[in-house]
Amino acid sequence: MGTQENITGHTASQGWEIGVKRTFALTPEAAWQIIFSQPVLGVWLDHKAGIAFQKNDTYTTVSGTTITITSVTEVKVIRMKWQAKGQAAASTLQIRVIPAKDKTTVSFHHEWLANNKEREAMKSYWTHVLDEIGKASDN
Repeated sequence: MGTQENITGHTASQGWEIGVKRTFALTPEAAWQIIFSQPVLGVWLDHKAGIAFQKNDTYTTVSGTTITITSVTEVKVIRMKWQAKGQAAASTLQIRVIPAKDKTTVSFHHEWLANNKEREAMKSYWTHVLDEIGKASDN
């Protein structure tokens, strides 16, 4: 038998990847603020995060994950390198805030993951973050 050519979550250009998104009854500015402030920031990064989220900023979490911001267009998109403790190489995370009529879609796209196991773990991780954004937007 030959190799599988169409494996869900695996591409030739970005390796293993996952994307999750959800639309909220928020303005883009409100969604951006929720993502990059506590308590939601503590869910996806950590509760002690002291970072301005500007290009070239680097932060290492209490659990040992290191992020380096590679580009930022405020209230639209941020890209960063994401390297969990013990990982041989960094992956790429993109967070997008997309206007959708009178609502906003928040999207997490994580590429260059190590394998399908990490892909599934990050799918759960980012889905949980979307759940927390939903809870924060209800307050």
